[in-house]
Amino acid sequence: MLHILETYIRNKKLLDKEAIHLVALSGGADSVCLLRVLLALKYKVHAVHCNFRLRGEESDRDESFCKELCEAHGVEFHCVHFDTKEYATLHKVSIEMAARDLRYGYFEELRKAIEAEDIVVAHHRDDNVETVLMNLMRGTGLQGLQGIRPKNGRIIRPLLCVSRQEIIDYLTLIKQEYITDSSNLVDDVTRNKIRLNLIPLMESINPATVKNISRTIGHIEEVAKVVDHAMEESVKQCTENVGDTLTISFSALCQQPSSEQTLYFILTPYGFSSQQVEQINDSIGIASGRQWSSATHTIASDRECFILAPTLKQQQAKSVVIPEEGVYIYNDVRVKVEESHKPSDFHPSKEPFSVTIDADKVRFPLTVRVVKAGDRFSPFGMKGSKLVSDYMTDRKKTLFEKQQQMVIEDANGVIIWLVGERVSNKVACHDATTRLLTIHYTTQ
Repeated sequence: MLHILETYIRNKKLLDKEAIHLVALSGGADSVCLLRVLLALKYKVHAVHCNFRLRGEESDRDESFCKELCEAHGVEFHCVHFDTKEYATLHKVSIEMAARDLRYGYFEELRKAIEAEDIVVAHHRDDNVETVLMNLMRGTGLQGLQGIRPKNGRIIRPLLCVSRQEIIDYLTLIKQEYITDSSNLVDDVTRNKIRLNLIPLMESINPATVKNISRTIGHIEEVAKVVDHAMEESVKQCTENVGDTLTISFSALCQQPSSEQTLYFILTPYGFSSQQVEQINDSIGIASGRQWSSATHTIASDRECFILAPTLKQQQAKSVVIPEEGVYIYNDVRVKVEESHKPSDFHPSKEPFSVTIDADKVRFPLTVRVVKAGDRFSPFGMKGSKLVSDYMTDRKKTLFEKQQQMVIEDANGVIIWLVGERVSNKVACHDATTRLLTIHYTTQ
């Protein structure tokens, strides 16, 4: 056991013997084995136990056992208590999700406080197989078939190379006791049903089922390395960054071996689901204007590309009223309005975010807001009025640029300036202008 784990840790470059490692200790066989193995391999460890107060006396028993185990082996012991049910109710999540959020949130805080290198958890080979089976039942791609990663940020899993039975055998060999969580013996959640019912059924067909699936996961991990390398090249060919916006070329996508896999590789880090990726891929070149959103980003189909951008925050859509000249700051925007007499050598501003207009043709208060459907204005240099949306289309603006376009209108409802674009004919300066109104619009 020690040789297998030492080799796995070395090959995967998981742990450093000079650093402190924080071990998540529940008191069950897996985490107890993890702690004893790392001590045997001479790693510097602290242990942390979470009491979720879900199983009454059993929860307190687990805490006492972990504390005594650490005292017996000279391991620094940390413990935290959570009101898991209250957290689950407050955040409207399952008990399992609440426990996970609380556990990993506290682990990271403690890791920083004690200056530990990472958080070491006791997932093993059987857990990995269960995860892959769960992913298969839900529907998954190549990433889901890789199961649990041995290293994910600061989370380290050294036991993925050994089975649950090997863990039990090792603890028996060293005469180390452990405790059993009674909730793991009841098939009331999906993972327990897989562990207690599905896998035993599969092993009745082939006793080597878990071992063979684990070996297949290893093959998929190696294939994924090749795919990831190829996808990185595909992404470079298909995408272009402009500020916080990413464009994805239709023509470049269609030249890739798999446009859908390329989109999946691009979009999943932004929170898009595999089902959304399928829909997005099916819409290539069909019609512009369709949109899909994740928790943080929106992607839209434009004329020749997809455009990905952070979802416009609601507060950015709020309008601000400017009652008189002065400086106004809201969100990340600064608007400065100042009046002056027109000098004899006057020349209109050529800066895109600074305009000078006829003050006598403008009525306060002014309103700064995001463009809305049906907005019209009279672009300087053109006859008549035009829908702002048509003007933006003529300017080849993307859907996101159209949605985020700011306008300034006066008290008469006249759009006097399409910010950064063009001033209105109705307020433009002429030879007869005597008073100027200058508006500076800057983002901070």
